[in-house]
Amino acid sequence: MSLPQGEYLEAVRSSCRALTEKGPVNISQDGITAFLKDLDKHRFEELSIDTPMRMPLKFSTVAEELNFVALIDLLNFGSGYRVPLHDLAGRGAFDTIRFGAMSFHIGGDAMDAKTFKEITTFKVSEVFQFPIDREVKPPDMPFITMTEPTELKQLAEGIKSVLNSTGEFLEAHKYKDLAAFILDVTKPVAGQKPSASKLVENLVKALPGLRDVYTINGQHVYILKKAQILVYHLWMFFHDQEPDRFDFADIDNLTVFADNVVPTLLVHLGILEIPDDWKTDIESGKDLGEVRATTLRAASIVACEEIVRRTKQDPSATSVTRMNEGDLDVYLWRLGKEGDYRKIPRFALRDTVMF
Repeated sequence: MSLPQGEYLEAVRSSCRALTEKGPVNISQDGITAFLKDLDKHRFEELSIDTPMRMPLKFSTVAEELNFVALIDLLNFGSGYRVPLHDLAGRGAFDTIRFGAMSFHIGGDAMDAKTFKEITTFKVSEVFQFPIDREVKPPDMPFITMTEPTELKQLAEGIKSVLNSTGEFLEAHKYKDLAAFILDVTKPVAGQKPSASKLVENLVKALPGLRDVYTINGQHVYILKKAQILVYHLWMFFHDQEPDRFDFADIDNLTVFADNVVPTLLVHLGILEIPDDWKTDIESGKDLGEVRATTLRAASIVACEEIVRRTKQDPSATSVTRMNEGDLDVYLWRLGKEGDYRKIPRFALRDTVMF
């Protein structure tokens, strides 16, 4: 796995642009024009606030809250298991991860290096409250009860793997927990504003569970979704409390946090145009595979960069007066959870711990 050699956020933009220019996904300029023209200012301002991350919990210190936020974003994946999660646990992917983090916090299990390093698949199932095994009776032996894995066992193993590797890093570098690590790498430097890009780089270099990196046709592609959304949430929650650490001068340089919801909405809105066979596979629930999923995610980053660029270059294009890609991401993500938008089939990729 090759990490970027230069500035990390620019590596995301340039690699996604290069992949999109050569790929089968087209960005419709007319689609962008129509989207911006129809965009309601008040609706955008309402949905671009990331309220799903605000939970009715009490924290005794900034570090405790920071640790909680970091855990949610570290584990912000499982979208490919949306259907079996709803069937077997009654929750979607994000709500499952949020539920597990709240279970840690309320239940008293320490969210620290030791816990993460030692956690088992069974414990993941217990904390996040979804089944990994079920009882079955063989058709030719109805008097015998056996167990078989559910569709969610692989998700539990993914969560375990990310937590184990995180715990190993933290323990090896003598950090008690994620908060201790983040507070260490964001120590204020006199005369310097904190940098979102630098923190993304530090997070990705340290934690394997954030290395959202691919090689397609010999070309490196960087998405870095979870690292970027973690930095965005650190800014959102703590830039007033800890401005010397988290009031990032370059917060507007973050790209959208490309998962499966944002590209799906962009296709539905006519901004991304994809091959017909991709549409068929998405509508039928077929796993897209890493190459097509990465291509779609990369195209969504490029398209949203263009949307934001248009709003700055031509203020008459939309009624929204201020937009960055973080705000646009949250708007599209929350829009995708509302009304008929929620019914739109989303593309799936199960074999990933990145989204």
